[in-house]
Amino acid sequence: MFEFNRKTFTIGALILAAILYWRARPVTVADGVLIPEDPLQEELTDGDKKPIRIDVGVAEPLARYKIRARVLSTNRYYFDPGSGISPIDLALGWGPMSDSKVLNELSIGQSLRYYHVRWKNPPISEQEIMRHSANVHIIPANKIIRDVVVGLREGNLIELTGSLVMVSTKEGGEWRSSLSRDDTGAGACELMHVTSIRVLN
Repeated sequence: MFEFNRKTFTIGALILAAILYWRARPVTVADGVLIPEDPLQEELTDGDKKPIRIDVGVAEPLARYKIRARVLSTNRYYFDPGSGISPIDLALGWGPMSDSKVLNELSIGQSLRYYHVRWKNPPISEQEIMRHSANVHIIPANKIIRDVVVGLREGNLIELTGSLVMVSTKEGGEWRSSLSRDDTGAGACELMHVTSIRVLN
């Protein structure tokens, strides 16, 4: 017969919490701009325009997209309406938003599919912050990519290749990617079908 042991339970919970923290701990990186280049967005060729079948419907490519960036934050989604399409969002930064000296002066977080940046005295202009960072809704092309993306930590430097897409679900819903790095607010996030990922550090 099972007998509840509060002490054993507490020790087990603490060990599990320590393991989860260790796996999710930020990656330490040097100061300075680590990703100098902007994301690369290109028009589609005829061969790139073929719709991509995903579990919940179809993803229509809108542009080819490649981005090197620093992971600023990650957020998993399990039960929200978009979780069947995109299980994780990555807040990504490049240029000055890949520099630890800048990021140390900012508070960054994610919730409800949005990416938030707060500050007391901004180390760079608000326009520079917005133009060099983005919240990207990730659609992994396969399980291997999904596992790598889910395992990313704050501070990882990554390269993603794929396409920005519009998803049409079997129930008739639509979710469209932004095609600009200058917009903000609702609809400003990138929705990316990722076909390749490299972790650079």
